[in-house]
Amino acid sequence: MPKPLSEQFRNRSATQEFLFSASDDPTVSVRAAEISPSTFSERFTDLLDRQAFIDAVETRLTAAATLLVLAVDIETAVQDNDDDQAAMAAIAPLEQLCHTQDGIWGQIGRHRFACALADRSADEGDNLARQLLAAGQAMQQPPVIVGMALYPTLDETLGETVENAGKALDHGVFFGPGSVTRFDAVSLNISGDRLYQAGKVDTAMAEFKKGLRLDPADANLYNSLGVCHGVLEDYPNAFKAFDHAIRLAPDEVMAIYNKGYLLLRQGRHEAALACFLDVQSREPDIFEVIYHIGQAYMELDRADKARPFLEAAIRAKDRSGAAAALLGACLDKLGLTKEAIGAYKRTVKINPDDAEALSALGRLYRLRGESLDVAAVFCEQSVRLCPNNGLFRDRLGRVYLQQERLEEALAEFERAAALRYDSQDRIEETRARITAAKASVSRAAGAG
Repeated sequence: MPKPLSEQFRNRSATQEFLFSASDDPTVSVRAAEISPSTFSERFTDLLDRQAFIDAVETRLTAAATLLVLAVDIETAVQDNDDDQAAMAAIAPLEQLCHTQDGIWGQIGRHRFACALADRSADEGDNLARQLLAAGQAMQQPPVIVGMALYPTLDETLGETVENAGKALDHGVFFGPGSVTRFDAVSLNISGDRLYQAGKVDTAMAEFKKGLRLDPADANLYNSLGVCHGVLEDYPNAFKAFDHAIRLAPDEVMAIYNKGYLLLRQGRHEAALACFLDVQSREPDIFEVIYHIGQAYMELDRADKARPFLEAAIRAKDRSGAAAALLGACLDKLGLTKEAIGAYKRTVKINPDDAEALSALGRLYRLRGESLDVAAVFCEQSVRLCPNNGLFRDRLGRVYLQQERLEEALAEFERAAALRYDSQDRIEETRARITAAKASVSRAAGAG
């Protein structure tokens, strides 16, 4: 079954992504049999491979007014078995049903098989699926997962109906062995989620839009569509989709969160904050929400308001470098230098290559006027990690300047200026101090 909302939030890496509305795919942790295709072709001479099966459906069943595709996933049924006999026994009920019903059958995946039957209705499909499970039980076989798809559905072709049966199986994995799942809008949401996770955003969007044709009132599909528009930076359509999801399911908070995240990315911080506070009033302990409230307050220059939320975010996820770094910036803003140093140290302990935190630590140590050698080490590390950051160069130059390493300071300020960071005042000051130092040396030499 789909995971609870709070768990879906917590499973995100969180500070830089939308919350996707589809259920997280369950993982079947079994040692399934390695199925030998040659063994199947020897045992089942009329079993077609995937493409041959689709081709046969599209050529031999074109006269059918309707088409039913029944599919089975036998992976859990063959767990802990390492021979082909277990797999053949698991698909025997489907073979028998396909033959008695005058169908075509084929292997559509490693552990997946399907039977196509012409001129069958949805009710007939339900009955046949139950017969299939009952036959397996009578043979004392472990239960399989059954999925079914029907033609016509929308404008799908006969071949696409086979694909839809596979999507019904993906959907059926949530319900487990012994379940029967009909291809529907949720199947398309799950399919779209997988495509999205694979980086195929445009194809995922097509699945979500198709799902909305099947169920125009599915708020999750609108949320998923909004996520895709958001990552493509099509903000008007993203907001439109999120608002539609909110209207359809006002008690669900995912679309509200995603709308807030998009507003935050656009710099609309007050509106984003309102969304996050709305979600937090219903789901008070979710890291992502608490973190983004703190982030929004920081963007609004309200560090005093941000602090309790950022501290709560760290309590919720103590290994979040992003939360620790933002708390460091917050405490620095509040003039709490010692506490800010502690937060930034926590950041670099989590992520030793966080150049921004390293540079901030160097700056804070310099401002305290102590441990300048430590300040230099932090700033030097940040510059090694990000050599083209003018701010980091300028901070390193300031440390060198305070250490009286004037030539090195000047070099860093000039590099910062070349990177378009405003270091001109420091350049002029450092040059003046170098000139004065040289003059002092000359006077001392003359006096000698």
